[in-house]
Amino acid sequence: MSHRKLAIDGYDAEHQQMAQQMQYLSTKSHTEVSALVDQKAGIVRAAITRGNNVEALEKALSEPPYGHGMEPAQAANALLVSEILMATRTQDIANVVGGLADDARDVLLKYVYHGLARPAEFNCGVLLSWHERIVEAGGLGSIVRVMSDRKTV
Repeated sequence: MSHRKLAIDGYDAEHQQMAQQMQYLSTKSHTEVSALVDQKAGIVRAAITRGNNVEALEKALSEPPYGHGMEPAQAANALLVSEILMATRTQDIANVVGGLADDARDVLLKYVYHGLARPAEFNCGVLLSWHERIVEAGGLGSIVRVMSDRKTV
């Protein structure tokens, strides 16, 4: 919920310039990216069904949709990551996070922050558990890298 009545970000020249730069992060069209996310969803759900949450999370975090105008694909991928996080038992979170590479851990932290910003859509209690384990494994550097990165999910 925003406390502003006027979206002042639209008037900020730096924000507009950043949006233009972010538009060219992906060489694929919106439909191609959405199709890739849908294809990835089938593979991830199959891995969840087999109980292989590490494989599912690695696949969901690979090639996240970045760029301006990719919001539907970004939302679909965020829901996909959220499905994996909800399907993982609390005692298995440390093992799953430990099995990820540093870059994948940073992307996962981006999705955790994405979910925490939308408490009506995501379970914040589960996300906070994941946040704790990610920071334990990656240190405070993970938070700094995610907060300073302009590429958002």
